[in-house]
Amino acid sequence: MVEYLFLLGVLVSILLSCTVCNNQYISAVTKEHNFQYNTQVYSNKSFDNFGIEKIYKTNSGFEWYMNMSNPQADPYLYNYHKMRENPDGSFNIGTVSRLSVYSKDGIGYTEGNMITYNFTKLGLTGYWYKPSDWKNVEITGEYHYRGGKGQGITQYVRSEDHSVLHNGCGASSYKNKIYFNGTSNFNKEQTHPLSWKSLHIKHGFGDLKDHWFRFKTVVYNLPSGHVKLENWLDPFSNNNWTKIGEFPDQGGWGKNGTKCGGKPDQIITWGSPMVTFRWDNVSIDFRNLSVREIEPPLQTRLN
Repeated sequence: MVEYLFLLGVLVSILLSCTVCNNQYISAVTKEHNFQYNTQVYSNKSFDNFGIEKIYKTNSGFEWYMNMSNPQADPYLYNYHKMRENPDGSFNIGTVSRLSVYSKDGIGYTEGNMITYNFTKLGLTGYWYKPSDWKNVEITGEYHYRGGKGQGITQYVRSEDHSVLHNGCGASSYKNKIYFNGTSNFNKEQTHPLSWKSLHIKHGFGDLKDHWFRFKTVVYNLPSGHVKLENWLDPFSNNNWTKIGEFPDQGGWGKNGTKCGGKPDQIITWGSPMVTFRWDNVSIDFRNLSVREIEPPLQTRLN
């Protein structure tokens, strides 16, 4: 089984590197996969401030939890100008969200005004803005679909500015996505607006449209210099978490890193001063959002 899973991961990486061409997106392919937990997962269960189970341990870095009483009073939360409270205490921000959370020292940073936009230099310094930037993170959201034609929800990190400034290099990011068709996947954006998409993975819990559910994005660096991406789903918000997808960026994913002074398939290893919760053309009620700096697991199946 271990050999099979390893070969499957290698095959997916090969398919990705061979499928991208002429600045086009990879075609979405739905496949069935079975995943094994990392060795550290669930060894010591703990819960966050909302009673939501943590997948990985918090390190000595920053933890952010949504202020459910008055989110607009939180200096770390921004892009919330259309937020309204629902009768049940959850919130809605309309059909378009770019709800973002500053890192520990990122409050009020000026987007598009970093010291360097050179990927090689960023790989050496390890951050866009300050050493306390979000890097190895577990991002958690609790959601209820209320309507609209949008495809799903995105949680992303390692970006500082999503625009065409500086050749779009400020948009470098990993985007973990869950869709309302029973699948999830991973996107890598080296420059704005081009994304490189992984295969869609069917999770088996349906379209998630008629009840509250929780979705976790996990992104962390590996000692090898690679980056591990994981998607986790608690389909009925009862702390019954399942890993529904994982992907290692081992290179060979993306081709336009040279626009920013890096390798064509540049791996995005640096931190960012913001994390973002995004959706388009869909109404989503949300609550209990959080972002935590985590201790990357010591052992992982794909490294």
